This record gives sequence, C-alpha cells and structure tokens, in this order.
Amino acid sequence: MKKKVHLIRNTFGITALLFLGSCRSTDTENPINGNGISAVSFNLLGSDFGDSGKLSGQASLGKGGILNSVNDVQRHSVLITPSSVITAELSPVSSESKLSVNASLKSNSQAAISGDPITSGVKFRVIAYRQSNGNYHTHEDYTVGQPAVPMMLDNGAAYNIIVYSYGTTNLPLISSGEQNNLSSALVNYDDNQRDFMYQKIPFTPTSNANTLNITLRHKVAQITAIVNSGGMGNITNITGGLLTPHYSNGAVSLSSGTMSGRTTLSSGAALSFSGLNTTTVTAAPVFVNADTGGNATGGFSAAMTIAGITKTISLPNSFKITPENKSNLTINLMKCGAYIGPNTDPANYKEFMCHNLGADTSADPFTPAAATHGAKYQWGAQTGEAGRYISQADDQSSSGSISGWNSTSKPNGSWSDNSKTSNDPCPSGYRVPTRAQWQSVIDNNNVERVGSWVNDGNYSSALYFRSPSNTRRLMLPATGYRFYADGALYGRGIYGYYWSSSAATSSAYYLDFSSSSVDVSITFDRTYGFSVRCVAE
Repeated sequence: MKKKVHLIRNTFGITALLFLGSCRSTDTENPINGNGISAVSFNLLGSDFGDSGKLSGQASLGKGGILNSVNDVQRHSVLITPSSVITAELSPVSSESKLSVNASLKSNSQAAISGDPITSGVKFRVIAYRQSNGNYHTHEDYTVGQPAVPMMLDNGAAYNIIVYSYGTTNLPLISSGEQNNLSSALVNYDDNQRDFMYQKIPFTPTSNANTLNITLRHKVAQITAIVNSGGMGNITNITGGLLTPHYSNGAVSLSSGTMSGRTTLSSGAALSFSGLNTTTVTAAPVFVNADTGGNATGGFSAAMTIAGITKTISLPNSFKITPENKSNLTINLMKCGAYIGPNTDPANYKEFMCHNLGADTSADPFTPAAATHGAKYQWGAQTGEAGRYISQADDQSSSGSISGWNSTSKPNGSWSDNSKTSNDPCPSGYRVPTRAQWQSVIDNNNVERVGSWVNDGNYSSALYFRSPSNTRRLMLPATGYRFYADGALYGRGIYGYYWSSSAATSSAYYLDFSSSSVDVSITFDRTYGFSVRCVAE
C-alpha cells in the first residue's frame, strides 16, 4: 500500500518526512523473521559539520608563527617588509541552531538542531545492512520535496542504516560493491560534486510504523576565504586564488564514513571573490578535499590588485585542513605602525618595524612570545658592539650579570633626533624613534594590555597600540631591562623599556610601560640595556 507523503517546511529550510509503504528486499539470503514487516519513515533534519565551532588544537606558537590559541584560531604570519606583514587566520565557523519540525506526527513541537537545511531537489541514498553479518538488505534513493517509494524492514531485526548524499540533484547508480557487505562497501568522491555527506545509524524497527531522524555530516572541509587590505587601499581585483592541497579523487568507506585513497593532487581549490573595490572581499565557500593530518601544510595564493598595485601573495604551510570542519580563512595585509598625530588624518600614520631589533622575524609580530623579545642595547650602541649589546639568545639563556658590560656611557651624537647616525642600529629606511615620536604614539593611539604582568621572567605580557577602529597595529613585548652597572636582567614580563634617540645632558629618554602606565621617561644612565623598535624614516 502506498502511503501519503508529508512535507513539512519552515523558514529555515525544508524538513522532508518520507512515509514509506511496501518495497521488495534483495537480501534473499536472510529471510524475513517471524515478527512481520515494518514501514520506516525518514525525517531529514538537515546537515552539520563535525567541528561544532572548534578546530583541533596545536600546542603553542612555533617558529613560523603558527598558533592555535585558546579559542582554536590558527594563525600564521609572513613578513613582507620590516614594517608590513600578512597574516592568515583559520577560525571555526559556529553553527547556529535552526528550527526543524520534530519527527513525531503526534506533536507540533519543534527541535533546535545545529547545521544547515537540505534544500528541495537534493538526492540522497538510504541503504540497510544487517548488523548480524553486514550483508546488504535493501536501498532506496530519495529526492527532498518529492514523493518517495517505501523502504520495508523486518520488524525486530537489527540494521545499520547508511545515508549519503553529494548535496546535489544527482546520485550515481548504486554499485555492486555497495550491494555486498558493509565491511567492504565504498563510494567514490566526485570532484564535480564535492559536498559528500554521510550518516550511519544503528536501527532496529520495533513497530509497524517507525520514524528515523537523519542529520547528514559534511565529510569534506569547507573554507571561506576573506581578504582584508588593512588600510593599504581598495582591493580592485583578485585572480588565480587557490587553496592547497586539494585532491580530485578518494573513496569513502560506508562502514566508517572515512575517506581514503587521495592520490591525485590538483592545482588547488579555485577561489572566486566578489564585492571588489572595497577593503574587504570574500570568496564563495569551497570544499577542499584534503586531510593534512594535524600538520599546518595548507596554503593560500592569489594575485591581488590593491591601490592600483598588483602583487602575488603566497602563504604555503600556513594552516591545517581537517575533514568535516567548516572554517573562515582570513588573510590580513597590514602595515605595522601607529599614529604620531591626530588619528583622524591617515597622513599621520607612521610605519614602525613589526619586530624588535634582534627578534625572530619569522615569529608572529602580534603574539607575545619569547621569539619576539629581541636583543637589548645600551643607548647609542651598534648591533653586536662589545659590552653594550646582548642578543636575544644570550638574553634568554642567562639572567645574571654580563662579563665585560661597559658602564661608561656613549657620547652625545651617537644617536640623534636630527638625522640617522652611523651608530644607529636600525636597517636602511628605519631609525631609532625620537622622544617626541614615542610621546605622540602614546597620545594618539588606543592602548591594550595582555598577559600576567606579575611573574618576573615570563613572555606573555605585552602592550598593543590600536587604531581608532581598535585594530592592533603595533605590539611591544614587556621585555624588561639589563641593569646599568653589571648587565643583570630585571623585570621581564613586568616592564617594557624602549630607547628613543633623544639624549639629555648625560642621560637619554625612553618609552616605558607596565600593567598600569605608559610614559616617556628619562634615565640617569645610558648604559641600561633596553629594547629598540625602529620607525620608518
């Protein structure tokens, strides 16, 4: 007998209730038991991703700037110039609950589920296998929103119900392998229909009419790429955008839902950006068939035209790709710096180097870490000058006094406010900031602090200068200082001290900050060892 098909809809999508009548089983080697036949209805609630708003963690920041923070955001940075950086952030997309009609016909109540609705016209396949021996029993192909032929199962018999879909209006013909034993049943990944979805449900019908809820799991990673130009100008064109790696083949075990057999590597999953001629553009979401096994070997590349200049951006080995996860990949292009005049005028924005002198420039310049602390200098000293300089490595390997630390100050003119001197340790195009520049940075930028600020010797404390839009533009780690008399270390993680080029009679000015203050001060001795952050000339 053919029963009526009920379709229940709501504003979030289509919930397909398929009421099934009679059908013929092909499980001829397993005769129907004596408990009779059960009709099964399928309530297709929608689809979901496996990450549930989280990405698998990575322990810490490593060389190369790859980080998974407490909120599971992967971050990787690449320095383009000493004062410009590109960061790639892969963050989970939280799934909001959507209302779906409850499976029961006897209630008008609604159940909240996370995920996305399955739209009308999408085809999916339901296969029943015997739990006792894994043998194929029967299958049916369904179309959301269309009348359905019934699936009949033996009442009281245990089954594994396998449901899968490619998320489109097409399904391949069922293969002979699918109609044998579940332990060996495979279906092929289709690169033209990448959104493979799957669910496995142990099920035993216990009455003449049964309802089975289905929420299909996306088995291929989905990534949405977003590019922010960071105030460098409007993005007028992006071509050749790719996410890698992406494989064009694979096979899914119907027993586990796990894909294997990825052997054919393509050029990548192509990105198509819209909403150009703005500072933020977003690509259409793409499914990326890859599993990097917890390693950050995923990459992004594209040719971008920003403010009339076209450059090719390449970020290899920048993030992890995990099947079943739904993520946003945000590419931020940024010039490190701060306002040295009223922050309502973009002309007052001044570039600073992204890192302290002597820091590991492959480290993320916006994440506090030992790698970003850099070297320490006496005022007026050159890089490597004996008795007046200590490298990052030496600074972090020993906190005691330094043999040969020079307690005689460098003379006036070693560094200068008027022009860059030969002693100035900053690279070409940059110089030690003046006292006035540091004071202007304090006066015209928002301040943010992170870290503990209480444990002498930690690397977590830092001060950020933020733009009027509250975007972090410059990070200064709380590096502490080397004592003027013997070079011993004090205050790491509690204080930050950064030299200016400005001299006083026998002393010099510097920027200092703590958990509660930020000022420009004067020291009575130039032989303290402080950090140096260079500003563009």
